[in-house]
Amino acid sequence: MILAFLMLFAGGMLLGGAWSFYRSKKPWWAIAGLAVLALVCLGISFWRIQSG
Repeated sequence: MILAFLMLFAGGMLLGGAWSFYRSKKPWWAIAGLAVLALVCLGISFWRIQSG
């Protein structure tokens, strides 16, 4: 359960980083990579929370 909340925190931080990259006009592949990584972390955390 602790891993789920750590992944939730990491996913939120990465999503914020992707938004920051978007606002500072970084390359699209960096924004997309960070956003995909954030969504994977969030997905893993939600899956772990649901499975108990």
